[in-house]
Amino acid sequence: MFRKNEDRVVTSGLYSGLMFPIRFSKQSMFIQFFLMMVFSVIVLNPLSAQTDLPLTYLWKPKYYASVEGQERLTYARSFARSQMKFADLDGDDDMDLLIGKGDGRLALFRNIGNPKESNLRLETEDFEVIHEEKDANQQLMYLNKIVDVGKNAAPDLVDIDDDGDLDLFVGSSDGQIFFFENRGNKLLPKFFRVTPIYMNLNFVGNSVPRFVDLNGDLAKDLIVGLKDGRVMIYFNSGVSTNALFCKEYDPLNPPDPRCKFQPLMLTNISPLGDASPTLVDWDRDKDMDIVIGKSNGKLDFFWNKGNPIVPDWHLESDHFQFIDSGGLSIPTFHDMNGDGYSELFIGTSTSGIIYYENRELIFDRLKAIKTLDLSLLNSTDSPERILREACDQLRGLPECLIPMGNALGVPPGAKLTETNQLIPYLLRPDSSLNSTPLAQTETEQKPATPVQAPVMQANTNTAEDAPPETAEEGEGEATGSSDEETVEKSEEPEPLLTRNQLWLNTRNFLGLHRLTATERHVVPFSIDWNKDGKNDLILGSASGRLYAFENRGEKEPDWWPLEQKVFAPNQRRYSAPTLGDLDGDGDLDLISGNRQGKLELMENRGTSEKPEWILSDVNLAQIDVGSYSVPRLHDVDGDGDMDLFVGNSRGLVIFYENQGSKERTRFVIRSTRFAGVKTPGHAVPAFFKWNEDEQMDLVAGSRDGFLGLHTSHSAKGTSVLKGWKSQSQKWQDLRVPAFSSPYFTDLNGDKNIDLLMGDEEGHLVLLENNGVLKTEEIPETEKILTQNIIDEEPDAVEESATVIVDTGPVEREDSAFDPVFELVTTNYGGLDVGKRAVPAFLDLDGDSDLDLVIGNHAGELRLYLHEPGAEDGEWLMETKSYLGYQGGRNASPAFTDLDGDGDRDLLVGTERGKIFYWENQGSMELPDLIPNPTPFVGVTGGRNSVPSVLDLNQDGKMDLLVGNFLGHIREYHQILNGDTPHFKLERRQFLNLDVGLGAVPRVADINNDSQPDLIIGSDRGRIVNFQPQQEKAVNAMNWKLKDGYFDKLELPVGGSPVFEDMDFDGDLDMVIGTEKGTLVYFRNTGR
Repeated sequence: MFRKNEDRVVTSGLYSGLMFPIRFSKQSMFIQFFLMMVFSVIVLNPLSAQTDLPLTYLWKPKYYASVEGQERLTYARSFARSQMKFADLDGDDDMDLLIGKGDGRLALFRNIGNPKESNLRLETEDFEVIHEEKDANQQLMYLNKIVDVGKNAAPDLVDIDDDGDLDLFVGSSDGQIFFFENRGNKLLPKFFRVTPIYMNLNFVGNSVPRFVDLNGDLAKDLIVGLKDGRVMIYFNSGVSTNALFCKEYDPLNPPDPRCKFQPLMLTNISPLGDASPTLVDWDRDKDMDIVIGKSNGKLDFFWNKGNPIVPDWHLESDHFQFIDSGGLSIPTFHDMNGDGYSELFIGTSTSGIIYYENRELIFDRLKAIKTLDLSLLNSTDSPERILREACDQLRGLPECLIPMGNALGVPPGAKLTETNQLIPYLLRPDSSLNSTPLAQTETEQKPATPVQAPVMQANTNTAEDAPPETAEEGEGEATGSSDEETVEKSEEPEPLLTRNQLWLNTRNFLGLHRLTATERHVVPFSIDWNKDGKNDLILGSASGRLYAFENRGEKEPDWWPLEQKVFAPNQRRYSAPTLGDLDGDGDLDLISGNRQGKLELMENRGTSEKPEWILSDVNLAQIDVGSYSVPRLHDVDGDGDMDLFVGNSRGLVIFYENQGSKERTRFVIRSTRFAGVKTPGHAVPAFFKWNEDEQMDLVAGSRDGFLGLHTSHSAKGTSVLKGWKSQSQKWQDLRVPAFSSPYFTDLNGDKNIDLLMGDEEGHLVLLENNGVLKTEEIPETEKILTQNIIDEEPDAVEESATVIVDTGPVEREDSAFDPVFELVTTNYGGLDVGKRAVPAFLDLDGDSDLDLVIGNHAGELRLYLHEPGAEDGEWLMETKSYLGYQGGRNASPAFTDLDGDGDRDLLVGTERGKIFYWENQGSMELPDLIPNPTPFVGVTGGRNSVPSVLDLNQDGKMDLLVGNFLGHIREYHQILNGDTPHFKLERRQFLNLDVGLGAVPRVADINNDSQPDLIIGSDRGRIVNFQPQQEKAVNAMNWKLKDGYFDKLELPVGGSPVFEDMDFDGDLDMVIGTEKGTLVYFRNTGR
């Protein structure tokens, strides 16, 4: 509910900073409001009020960069799930563009062109509104705050109160509609937050509001698309100056005496979801037709066969214009060139917006006549008039008929005597519509479903199996007093003829240009490597390729690609570059981290002005930090040589002191947790002089997308390992969606240090440093780090030692606890896979949230992707045969690390007992599952096999447990046959267990004690839990039954439990697949 999220919604800021309270009196309101406006222009990106630090930096986002001499939109975040709204926000008669995004924010593109030639430029990714609040003295304050509705923002701009300016509405993933009233004017709009739940309308999720007058009463009506596939229509029971939308009510007891319209359901596209409606007068008959985007990438078209007063919508196509975006489709119509014909824009689940140009049919064909001046014709005129005036330009009849006939495709030999005879060759039916004979014969379409809006009727829904009907527009108009409408029906469908002609223009309407193309996981580094006085740029990526760019600009960078052989992917993945002079020859060498946790050295064999890097060491100094190493070089001890700092996947920064020299480095480990850094994962260190002392401070990127600030307070001459203080884990609320990779550098030569940030989605963000705000100093309340240091004194390290970071388990910060499972929902995600659901979770698309694979009785292996920015349980089915699975019924998937390489592979059990295996040759973040049948040759787990793995005999290799229909579990041990693992049957009834029917073994640490628990589900729903005893037998694990965790839960029949951290709170929750095909979700609240 909103109450829980209110603080987050109104205060979090991606590049946020100080919010400036302005108190208003009645006498000085206008003056102070004007001053606030001026100040908000000066401080283009105000920073968060929540900071309590004495220094606050003013970061201004920069969006455009020059790439090979061309200006490109380079520094921007994701535009996934773009909900577009064109509107004139500054009263200059051209249309600006407001875009709602998957991250819950709004981006504004200002049109600096004109009504016929748009030129849209990104002004902000964090659109702001005004909040009214009271201070401690109950004085009214007005605060500028970023619009953040949580996720999946869907904006609409409409003059809801008929005061001559546009008000703002924003739908959200929670199903709410936020309302922001415009209390400025059409030249200078000022949007004030009024309510997060407009008219108390609260829906199931992903609300997409659209306001338009549907029935000619001059009051704006509301159409809303929803997550569950419904499209609802709310006719306005109020007036143009005072809207009223009524939820379903008892006619004898309305909530408001003005209520006269019940909500209507236009359609329900279920089992598809994410209905996204838009309105357009497609047939130019002065009433609104409706186009609905769907989760399968296609569009529904509802033709309004009524009139502007009595609309009558019929489903004319479920694949409009045969458009398919390949996934989520979010349509918007807008006339870009002022010719009277609307272009089509489609937002998608990625940042790409597809743009279809509408080439009006007559002009598009007549332009073939070179002697015809089309500028003298009006594209909005009737076809008859246009052809007549064109004929006059071409010497009139009959001379004009020959060139016009050729342009319009008239067959040779056809006899033409007048221009009206050309029309049949000009207007052709749309074959994607049901009413077109071609469409009816070539495709199997559903009957056209009429949805006629009554003037005084309620709950008028047409049954899905109703016979096809078509309405013929009559002479009568709505009276407003009758309870029924009598409309004449035509016996034959009349095809829809229009002059619209959509042509694909681009799949990247916004012109986004990523320096790493389609790569993910960008890690930036910038330095002047060719000694021309300008900082160059190099970027790491998930594939391991390095992307290097020389800066050839003058005042601002101009990026030109630099190619070298060493940049191409080799065995490395997740490259993370840094440069420094490691051999004292005056030029910069290149180091790259990788997924394996090691460092590669690429020595510069060229010159300082023209570097040429050659791979010289694939494991620099034998360093190994576990996985996902990100190196940075910095002389922390001031001895003139470069020390080494390496972030890793566990969120630590490991410090290696250079105990050699400039010419010959020797890196010796000094701390496994430098500065006390412990991020939620994937630490990326960056040094930055935060304050005015002589010490460099440390900023650490993290898996959660935030930045942590750690400042140095050590006295001169003391150990560099002492005196560090953690100032903030969410420094200035700066963040990217996931995996923040910061680097500080002066890119524009203004002597201020700017901030570059890469993220997991492959975007690069640039924040220019516009100075510092200083506030009062605050007392130090946190202890300064003095512990967790390895070999604090240099002479304690053996001179000739080569030290490798211990990547084994570290002391746990979280103590063990008993899990407490609380029921959240018995229908998680609204999913129903038919019968016998067996779920498995893993992030399969690299977007940092869990995706879902479900096996079922029918032998399907369904893949559901968790939508970007979506809430729990919002899933989009991608396929019913994931990885081409055809292994038979009762598919039972399990993601587990079979080969011990640190990422999870996929095992699938089947009804016949066979087990299928896909080896993950990618990574935990970006899996690449490759089929490998060899290890399971000869393995049969019994009917309805369900696999799980665990090192049962403590030999360092994963063994296999397979549950089956009899309620037993078979035990297989892994043996090596050459270099290939195989499994040997050890016993047919592990632990002599018999759970009745349908044993489902799972291995998970549900009590956080760093030991695996063995949890076994069964067909009758009972779940039993075994824990390893402290005293282990030789080469074996002993188990004891642990009661209490599941005894009091109401568990579903056919239970197939899986344990994952669904809410990212650090403990394992439980999702259970059921016999009837649904999922039951229990949240773990034991911590």
